[in-house]
Amino acid sequence: MVFGPPKRRLLIFDFDETLTSMDSTSLLRDLLPVYRRPKEINELKEGRIAYLNTLFTELRAAGYSSTELRRLIAAIPPVPSIVDFIKHLHESCDPKYDIIIISDCSSIFIKDWLANHQLTECIKEIFTNPSFVVSSDGMRVEALQRAKCPLSPPNLCKRSLLERYLTKRQAMGVTYERVIFVADGVHDYCPTLVMRRDDIVCARKGKDLEKKIRCYRRKCKVRPLVLLWSTGHGLLTLLESALDCVTISSI
Repeated sequence: MVFGPPKRRLLIFDFDETLTSMDSTSLLRDLLPVYRRPKEINELKEGRIAYLNTLFTELRAAGYSSTELRRLIAAIPPVPSIVDFIKHLHESCDPKYDIIIISDCSSIFIKDWLANHQLTECIKEIFTNPSFVVSSDGMRVEALQRAKCPLSPPNLCKRSLLERYLTKRQAMGVTYERVIFVADGVHDYCPTLVMRRDDIVCARKGKDLEKKIRCYRRKCKVRPLVLLWSTGHGLLTLLESALDCVTISSI
């Protein structure tokens, strides 16, 4: 009997509040006294990158080194059992899962967190805003893109990154029978609009992505199956049940 190559699936994760139990930016902002915190309205006016760099400047002025900030982010607890979930799928042979991260966070923080939770080898690629330590032992972040998507911030459109990645992999001879997107935030809505009917969106229960899909699913024709999850173990159970029946939505 001749066996073909194993089926391949692409598993995409957001970072903040999808892998981590809290938002990294909020954690850093709350280190400052209220009067020194950059106002959240500034993030809307000036953009996320300018907001983050202002935050990093204030944190350095308050005495926080890059080492301290990185240690704090790396130590954020994961969403319950999500680490086990990733390791389980990474070790799968048939189907084979390629696991990537697309996040509007920063490269240093994501890499530090993955290393601290022994997940570095599980992740094939990371798409996020480049960040670095500056000579004064502070931190800076740069925009990954110049996006003009009305559903995304100007520094990063997750839909375009997903499409670009799929095109690149196809040119390498890799096609995915399923794309599975695990996320929570409002800006995670954009890539769901280009996903196929046989794909799966895993929206964290009670978060903004679930609310956005509930409001706009019919109007914007979100085609993939939508699953609501809270823990890694629960997510694994949902996926195992859903992969044989992908025509019924839970929303």
